[in-house]
Amino acid sequence: MSINLDCQVMMVIIAKGRTHNNMKITTLPNDDRSCGWINSLAGRAAPVSLSAEVNADWTIIGAGFTGLSAARRLTELLPDAEVVVIDAQRAGESSSGRNSGFITDVGTSRAGTSAADDELYRAKLRLNIAAIKMLDELVSKHNIDCQWRQIGKFHCAADTANLKEIEAFAAFCRRLDLDHQELDRAALKRRLGTDYYLQGVFTPRAVMVQPAALVRGLFEHLPASVTVYEQSPVLEVNTGKTIRLRTPKGVVNTRNLIYATNGFLPGMGVQKRRLMPLTLTASLTRPLTAAQRNDIGEPEDWGVLAAHGMGATVRYTADHRIMMRNTAEYWPRLSMTEPELIERRGIHQSAIQARFPELPELEIDSTWSGLVCVSSNLVPAFGCLAENIYVSGGYNGSGVTGGTIRGHLIVDYALGCESELLDALDAFPPPGWIPPRPFLDLGALWRLRRAAVGLGRDL
Repeated sequence: MSINLDCQVMMVIIAKGRTHNNMKITTLPNDDRSCGWINSLAGRAAPVSLSAEVNADWTIIGAGFTGLSAARRLTELLPDAEVVVIDAQRAGESSSGRNSGFITDVGTSRAGTSAADDELYRAKLRLNIAAIKMLDELVSKHNIDCQWRQIGKFHCAADTANLKEIEAFAAFCRRLDLDHQELDRAALKRRLGTDYYLQGVFTPRAVMVQPAALVRGLFEHLPASVTVYEQSPVLEVNTGKTIRLRTPKGVVNTRNLIYATNGFLPGMGVQKRRLMPLTLTASLTRPLTAAQRNDIGEPEDWGVLAAHGMGATVRYTADHRIMMRNTAEYWPRLSMTEPELIERRGIHQSAIQARFPELPELEIDSTWSGLVCVSSNLVPAFGCLAENIYVSGGYNGSGVTGGTIRGHLIVDYALGCESELLDALDAFPPPGWIPPRPFLDLGALWRLRRAAVGLGRDL
């Protein structure tokens, strides 16, 4: 595959021919300060914010998994380039540091049995495995302390109505000859310490991490040639031969621009009719005592994804905490207030108690919100928006692997490189169309409520 495509052709691929206009940006990140993953880490040096006018060859908006991966790849291919990364908050403390810590090889498949479906999911698998390998090498090279554990993951159903999803996933694994185990309720009880789940499928290649520790480690070990400006929200993007980014106290003049803000892309006017954010909330308990660990059978750490895509994500971490994420909401304000988080903490507490009635006194330490970015057909946005302006985002809940590998590949794409991994992207259609508001609001709320009604115990 040749990727030296005319940008007009690539615009058709991801944006249906629409150009990237000069924009004023009014939707800015405003995340809570209550993320348990982030707050458990040591303090950081004071941020360096943009306070002058600077010039760059390449500028990346977003210092999460996508942006950091793109920056690293640029230094590999263009060692003399001036590379700037700019973020509205602290690097890695938006969605990249707030997710559930799953680095997945293969996700729940809704594919049928056609050759085209299988090609798409094999391509996803190749990209995910490459991302895991890339991150594993960086964690080892830089000795990043992030509880990196390649212990696999479980897809589980707790409700008879969702057993068909587990059976379909098992059939998918068999059809693609993927390493997996099919487990009944007794086997799951022995492994997880709870008999809540009726049936499950285990895939062994996934990794569990402390996500905030991982992304902070990647940030702290960026090549020295990369300049990062934190707490510097981009307020305006002016295009032309030179692209001009205005922040509250400074300006970046750049020859090339990569958007890497995932859930905040639509709020920046990027792929608004192709991507939409969902707001998720999660809670993390305090560590279980030795007696409590004994009460549930001393399980090793694990991660469970619900059979249904909108169901609960649960972890028992390496440091003996339980993490619960079982709310996904269309929330135009994106972030949540403290009273709203307290309400969702109660939902999480009830879900933990349902799975572990032996732990009635287990307390939640922290509750927080974060974003995922989805498309109607579960395909990310990737490619060229306009001359010298690129985007990668919309990972549909798989942001660690998706951001890592596609951040790497968007640079290869922009520079006209060729590789087998870029070839894998040929299997993906463009992200599906999303209607404007208020039709988006009504449709999103209807679909989420319909999904919740069908989840039963899997919430």
